[in-house]
Order: sequence, then structure tokens, then C-alpha cells
Amino acid sequence: MERKNKLKNREMLSYEDEPIEKYGREEYVQIPAAVKIKTAVIILITAAVAVLGYGLWRYISPDNLSGSLSSANVKGDGFPVKITGKSVNNSDIAIINNNFAYISDTQFQVINASGGIVVDKRIKYSSPSMVSGGNYCLIYDTEGTGYQIETTTETVFEGNAEDTIYSAEIIADGSYAILSKKDGYTSKLTVYDNNHQKKYAYSFSECYAVSISLSEDASKAVVCGLDAMKGGIISRVYVLDFTEEEPAAKIDFTEITTYKVRFLKNGNIALVGDNSSMIITNDYQNKYEFTYNGYNLINSVINEEGMVLALSPFRDGKSCEIWNISQNGSVNTIKTGIDITAMDTYKENVAILGNNQISLFNTVQEKLIKVYDVGIDV
Repeated sequence: MERKNKLKNREMLSYEDEPIEKYGREEYVQIPAAVKIKTAVIILITAAVAVLGYGLWRYISPDNLSGSLSSANVKGDGFPVKITGKSVNNSDIAIINNNFAYISDTQFQVINASGGIVVDKRIKYSSPSMVSGGNYCLIYDTEGTGYQIETTTETVFEGNAEDTIYSAEIIADGSYAILSKKDGYTSKLTVYDNNHQKKYAYSFSECYAVSISLSEDASKAVVCGLDAMKGGIISRVYVLDFTEEEPAAKIDFTEITTYKVRFLKNGNIALVGDNSSMIITNDYQNKYEFTYNGYNLINSVINEEGMVLALSPFRDGKSCEIWNISQNGSVNTIKTGIDITAMDTYKENVAILGNNQISLFNTVQEKLIKVYDVGIDV
């Protein structure tokens, strides 16, 4: 009641009675120019600080900072470090918060630069696989429905898909997608936001989905899969926009068996197959195809800038060549003469494991940079 009594009585005006810029003011005061300038400067400084703060937050946010601090506090005895478990697959390793992460058949471990064990957790799945994105690792059971999301500090989430999981994907903002079985369909895609809420689902009836990639903003997915037609294999690529019910594009290939697919930084799509690979343009209307000319695909990596292929003239993988294919379709090749066992990339560099050595190549300069000796058990 006291507040009500303090209110001033004033005449009700319509928009026709007074100019719109004066309507509703208590007093009509002419603000000096100097005050206006000072106010504008304060607003600009505040905006600049806010933008700077947002930029710094990407690096000092609790998730990144706590992960870095926790790993720095663990001191190891250097490398090599013995793994826990019987074996580690090539695809089941990752870098999160500048630490090395892997899963074996029994364990999930994160190891820092000094060889210290930052995370050591028992895996409860009978047939585990792992994918990574940003500072997240998504571990899932390829013979079951269970999955979990890990960082260097905690288990972020544990859940279950509706049916057996084929494959999965997680991106830097924590959004993720799962390919699984589906009764009455060949397979199903389910996409979750970073709060683990379902945001999109699509059931496939014309192919068995084998690989999934989410766009950087988690607004689209590209999926490749296989189907049989007239006694042969046909590959299909679906581009799915989460705001639409029907696919944005559906592309068929009759002479290629697709293995993996991924969105690139410029919106193009990279596709790796058994006898050729290709870049599909971001309008989904054109493609650059790179046939292997009788060579055998030994290994492949797709990153945001393009893809790197290890190809050999021999079925046993001897004397490999490296093909670096950019997101725009340009190609650099390097003859290594090495039997490649495993491979990874960072920017224009590619590291290959073979002949008991790690060989580092620069794909732009097309030359060998350095060689590291490793044990025969690598």
C-alpha cells in the first residue's frame, strides 16, 4: 500500500497527444552532448569487455580449466606407459584436454604429458568402442545398448539406446548421435543435444547405416550406408536437416562400398570407399571423385580440412603412398615406401606407424620431417 501511495498521478495520454519519443517520460530533459558521448563510450567499453570475456571463457571455462588443472596435478614417470587390458584398437584413442585417452577391452584411461594416469576406469561393456570430440569421449557397447560420456574430470552421462548400437559421434559442444538397430527398419539415427535430450530421430528403410557425422553447429547430419540391389552392393548417402522431416539430399553410388563419411569445415562432405573416395560439394549436387587406380586402401583419416589416404599397390600394404585430399578437391601425394600400420593427422602433418618407426610427413611440402624409433609391440 505504501508503494501505491508514492506513485505520481499523471494524465493519461494517447499516442496522438504527444510525440512517440516523449510518450511515457516523467520529464522531457534535453541531454547534453558531452553526456551522450560519455555514455556511448561506456557502452562500447562494456561491450568490448563482454566480447573479450566470452572469448577467454572458451579457454578458462570450468570444464576446460578443471580438466587442465586436474591433469597437471598428476605426475608420472614418463613414457612408455604400459596399457591396462589386452589390446587397443586404432580407432579407440583420442586427445582430450591435451591428454592421451584410450580404451582397451577392459579399461578407460587418460594419460598426461608426464605419463601420469589422470583417469582410470573399468569398462563394463563386453565390446566397447570409443569416439571423441572436443574434450569429450563417448564410449559405447557395440553388442549392447549402453553408452557413457567421459571427460578428464568426470563421467558426464550414462544412458542406453533403444537397441543395439552400430556407431556413434560426439562433437565439441557435447551434442552427439547414435546409430542403432530398429525393429521394422534397417537402422535408426538418434541425435541428442548437450543436455542429453533427444532432438532428432530418423529411421532408415533403404540402407544399413555404417557411419555418421554431425555438422559443427549440430543442425545437420550426414550418414552413409549400404544396401543390396540386383545382386550387388549399393551405397547411399543421406544429408539430414534437423528442421525438416525429409532428407535434404539422398545420393546413391553403385560402384563403391562406403566406409566412413564426415562434414568438412567448408560444409563439403568427405566420403571414403573401397575403390575411390570423393568430396561432395555443400550444395550436394556435385562431387570430386578420386579413384585408386588399382591400389589398395590401407588406412584413412578424415579431418575438418579434408582426408588423408594410405594406398598400396600390394594387398599386404607394402610401400604405401599418402594421398592428401583437401576440402576443395586438390591432391598432394607422397611416396613413403613404408608398410603403414596406423596413421593420424594434425593440420598439414601426417604421422604414420610402420617398420617399428613413427614417420612424420608434411603433406604440403611433400617431404619427411622426422623419424622416431618405437618398440616392436606398437
